[in-house]
Amino acid sequence: MIEELLQLLSSGLVIRALIGVILIALVASTSGTFLVFRGLSFMTSGVAHAALGGAALGLFLQYSGIAPWFDPILGALLFSVFVAVVTGYAGESGISEKMEVAIGVSFALSMSIAVFLMYYIPPTQVPQIWGYLIGDILLLDNLDIILLAGTAVFLILITLLFHKEFVYVSVDMEGSLAHGLNARAYHYLMLIASALAIAFATKAVGAILVYAILVAPAAASNELARSVRGVMVSVFVIALLSELAGLGASFSVHASPSAVAGILAALSYVVAMQVKKMRERVDGEAIEKLIAAEASEEDIESFDIDSAHSH
Repeated sequence: MIEELLQLLSSGLVIRALIGVILIALVASTSGTFLVFRGLSFMTSGVAHAALGGAALGLFLQYSGIAPWFDPILGALLFSVFVAVVTGYAGESGISEKMEVAIGVSFALSMSIAVFLMYYIPPTQVPQIWGYLIGDILLLDNLDIILLAGTAVFLILITLLFHKEFVYVSVDMEGSLAHGLNARAYHYLMLIASALAIAFATKAVGAILVYAILVAPAAASNELARSVRGVMVSVFVIALLSELAGLGASFSVHASPSAVAGILAALSYVVAMQVKKMRERVDGEAIEKLIAAEASEEDIESFDIDSAHSH
């Protein structure tokens, strides 16, 4: 049993999957955190599905002979940046509702293009497009690992350099503009960096897992953590544990690792909501007791004063 486990862990397939798990968790702790702060959790889904349209465009250009050199990943990146730019333009005023509408329109356009182009792509190549939707962390190749590693390093550097600016823009865009911060530049930088990260992650593990891992852990951590750093650390831990559990389930009960990881990540938000409610209830009871105690002290002092006056 131990020998089989060691042999399994030493295989290239599992090693790449474990590396991919760590890299996806790093992407989630940086990109996912700020997207949830900005109120743009839907952007993850919009960009991930826009990658399908880009991949379809790339395959169409290849097999039609128009641009045989055009790789599907280039199309995915172009469409992802397009969604980020449209979203950024709609949200320059700081109104999140306009950005959500822009994401929805871009999402519909990208998927429509994908479906339109699939008609002209050889049927044998269509599954390559749907691979962007489903994906499988156990099917990562060396190129996927390189792209994920580059994405994670890029996001970490960007976050370290512009951490405060991203927080200001995410929490209060209008206030940042009023205080003279070049908020629009940081606004676009954050969205484009996140879009590129989502596109590369979608290429590696699929849109479903990317959406679950980037959004749910960040939403759960945002309910419980007391600081931005605490949120980012919590996101990394939740994402990593969910993905590791998914990998373990794939070998023990032959389940889809992406599906199990997505379910656990979503459940983390449900658990976080319950914990927050319990915490608020306890805090409320503590405040009520404190108020009652202060009121009792005031009654005692008032009684002492009245007694002194009567004497």
